Amino acid sequence: MIQYICDWCSRPKRSEQAWILGHAAEAVGVTSARREVTILTAWDRELAVHPLAVHFCSVECKDKYMARIFSPQAATLPLVGSVPARLVVERSNPRKKVATKTKPRKSRRHRRAA
Repeated sequence: MIQYICDWCSRPKRSEQAWILGHAAEAVGVTSARREVTILTAWDRELAVHPLAVHFCSVECKDKYMARIFSPQAATLPLVGSVPARLVVERSNPRKKVATKTKPRKSRRHRRAA
């Protein structure tokens, strides 16, 4: 079972509720750092379980989160996505084994010119 929790107020999401989903990222360079949050137009279950996904129960919680992340004091806050949220994996059949097959890499041999 997957439980979504608001990233601002820690309220759990119920299945019938419409929530706001976003994707947060931070790029840290040698001379600067850039933070960005992309708010998605609709809830997508695949994107909701991504480690950098952010979940909000209301527009107010989203606005407070964005104000805190992009405030001048945000440089002293922990990095967005640096601590992964608790991830619970839902499996419909735990006995099913997944086999991964890889092909050996062929090296090209060149003949020497005579």
